[in-house]
Amino acid sequence: MSQRLDETTILVPVDASDPGAPSGALVELLSPHAVVVLGYYPVPDQSSSDQLRSQFGEQCEAELAEIADQFAQEGASAESVLVFTKDRTKTIDRIAAKYDADAVLTTQAVEETLDRILVPMRGDETLDSILEFVEQLLAESDATATLFNVATSEDDASQGELIVRGACDRLEEHGVDPDRIDWKQTQGESASRAIIGAAEAYDLLVVGETEPSLRERILGSITNTVIDASPRPVLIVRNNS
Repeated sequence: MSQRLDETTILVPVDASDPGAPSGALVELLSPHAVVVLGYYPVPDQSSSDQLRSQFGEQCEAELAEIADQFAQEGASAESVLVFTKDRTKTIDRIAAKYDADAVLTTQAVEETLDRILVPMRGDETLDSILEFVEQLLAESDATATLFNVATSEDDASQGELIVRGACDRLEEHGVDPDRIDWKQTQGESASRAIIGAAEAYDLLVVGETEPSLRERILGSITNTVIDASPRPVLIVRNNS
């Protein structure tokens, strides 16, 4: 289906060898947006992509189309794509770039509620992209968001508070109900550990990628550590600038 003007595009990767069904909460949260369901089929080193595609391609395509249809039935412009791959990360990065996705959902299990969103923030070039995405997400849902900053020293605590307070003000100026946003700050030597601990009380994290590509991000960063260890699914806001 064609993408509507000003629509946010979200890439939803699923393991095509065992796709399951998306949770109702995920369908509800993402259905106001454009959704690309990426089915990646893991290809073992000793196997042939063409052989697996001939065996399982038709069935996988039908299952992915069914998942996309669940989003479409709730109003999303949705489509699916199937890739047989030996490198899941590279495939996700390539498809995200191809569809100019604004965000990519990680593959952690999604619970039956996605009402509480945690948004770790720091003062870098991804701040505008994260805020624009959160604004769109909140505008099209009933979710609430907590803007969260970890100060790793006394010196950057005041700067971190300015960031999250300013972010709340910006969202309010753009029409977000102030009752649906708040901010928190904590101090600790490990930002990733603090974010992972805070995530327990939320349903979903929204983070910004820290490098020009997801593949470079995965090679190592605070964001990478959070994604790997998060007890909750994560929406990674891409840096499309």
